[in-house]
Amino acid sequence: MVSLGLFISSCDDFFDAKQTGNIEADEFYSNLNNLRIGMNGVYNLLQSQNYQISEIMFGEAMSDDSWNLQDVEVNEAAQLVNFQFNTDNSHILNRYQVNYLGINKANQVIRSAPFVKYRENNKDSEREIREVLGQTKLIRALFYFNLVKTFGGVSIQPENVSLENKTVPRSSVDEIFAYIEKDLRESILLLRRAKYTDAEAGQIAVGGALGLLMKVLVYEASPGIATEKIDKEAKWQEALEIGHLFLDGKDLTYSQILKFDERYTESWEQLSERLALDPASLPETVFKGVDVVNLHQLEPLFNNVFKVAGEFSLESLIEINHYDFSASGSSIDESWPCAGSIINAIGGSSTIIAVTPTSDLTSQFSNDPRSLFTYTGRSLNAYYTQEESSPQIGWFNYGNGNIFVKFYTFPSEGGYKNRNYRIMRYSEVLLLYAEILNETGDSKRAIDFVNKVRTRARKLIDEYGPSSTYKYIGTTHTQFKDQPYAPYDLTKDAILKEKRVEMAGEFDRWFEMARLGILPERMAALSNNPPVEQPSGKQRVRGRYFRKGVNEIFPIPQKEVLISNGVIKQNFGY
Repeated sequence: MVSLGLFISSCDDFFDAKQTGNIEADEFYSNLNNLRIGMNGVYNLLQSQNYQISEIMFGEAMSDDSWNLQDVEVNEAAQLVNFQFNTDNSHILNRYQVNYLGINKANQVIRSAPFVKYRENNKDSEREIREVLGQTKLIRALFYFNLVKTFGGVSIQPENVSLENKTVPRSSVDEIFAYIEKDLRESILLLRRAKYTDAEAGQIAVGGALGLLMKVLVYEASPGIATEKIDKEAKWQEALEIGHLFLDGKDLTYSQILKFDERYTESWEQLSERLALDPASLPETVFKGVDVVNLHQLEPLFNNVFKVAGEFSLESLIEINHYDFSASGSSIDESWPCAGSIINAIGGSSTIIAVTPTSDLTSQFSNDPRSLFTYTGRSLNAYYTQEESSPQIGWFNYGNGNIFVKFYTFPSEGGYKNRNYRIMRYSEVLLLYAEILNETGDSKRAIDFVNKVRTRARKLIDEYGPSSTYKYIGTTHTQFKDQPYAPYDLTKDAILKEKRVEMAGEFDRWFEMARLGILPERMAALSNNPPVEQPSGKQRVRGRYFRKGVNEIFPIPQKEVLISNGVIKQNFGY
């Protein structure tokens, strides 16, 4: 699977870590500054149009939360969202390649970190090497997580893979998840136990690793994820253990976090050297819960989370910076220099993929004040009072009469291109923990975490809240109450609905449905009298051609199957 096809280009791909001249990669990265450059190359891929369009396309545009302009077009995007694609579809190939390109970049940093002479440097340099390694391992885990959610089992490309072995067979889903877990568990020991601020903002701290590990464990435990030998009940318990650390402040040892005795064949000394751990670190060293339990919190008002002023807030666990500053102090716009901004896609004006909310989604917001700050009518009249003039948003395909507004930068905030990309927020972690608690027998406490999120939402309708300055805030919003305590089934429904509303339009809905095993029924619902696309007037067919047992995952790109000479096997049904 590791082929020349994995090396794709992008006009904003300023760092493609390849060997040049006679300099070996390991020797190049033996310099700490160059190791940082390598990590920046990994982050840069997360800024790229190729990566983010793929997230929107697969996570949002195909889901029951979104209608698209491309639903009725004659192109590969339309084929994808209508399940009429073939194995040569360029969007499928891009998703496969862009994540492996990220893995490739990450591997070079991870492989090279031990070559930096950190023991000869000062303590700050030693700490920074650990943080660079931890961030890179976390992002590599994210790339593999994207791949396993999309394609099932894929090829594992470890950092020390032999260059002579260019084609590696696919691993099982179980093996991919184990590899992801290992990266995330190790990154927990390496990452900074504090938020990055000011000039360092945008780097991922330990909260990102803890939150993403909880999410990965929940996926492993979920019924829609086809695993072979994974004990799903045990995964709920492992997720609970990490939740106790992150959200309750309960201590764990390094060995407990890593599952060292059960899962490692290398000695502690070998692991310590590989991860550049402090020599004083031992398996029984305690990771103190107090160091992370208050690391993150909810932004006080939901509407501020996505504004420029809310960037890098305490709610942000993993956030990709779209506006950098050079050493000279001049600004550098990193928001898709080839073709616009993430706002164009989520707002409905992108020529690649343009998503707008379905009525099925908007119906979930009954009495919910978050509706005004998630979607609104195309005219945006609701914002005239607050902004004094209509936001400059250009032309939008407005689907069934609504558009997403969660990601807009309004006139009072300045230009739109510096809107950052949030990958993971603290509110998602709270709702993940609620689901974990409910699945492990504590429905009452699960509701408490749901209500933490709802309490923040209710602040939107306080007397002095932002909603009071908008024209069209409905009186029904005053009926927005806490969720009552309930048995397991009702609690589960409440958690999943809360997650759908809170995370609407954040590129995760398709995979949420897949892990829950509800894709067939939700696709059938979309195919039942879908509205015509406006302004073309053409009938949508979304969901009509979805094949249960096949389309829950996507085909391996045919190009990769062919160049592997049959080593890479195609998924069932393709």
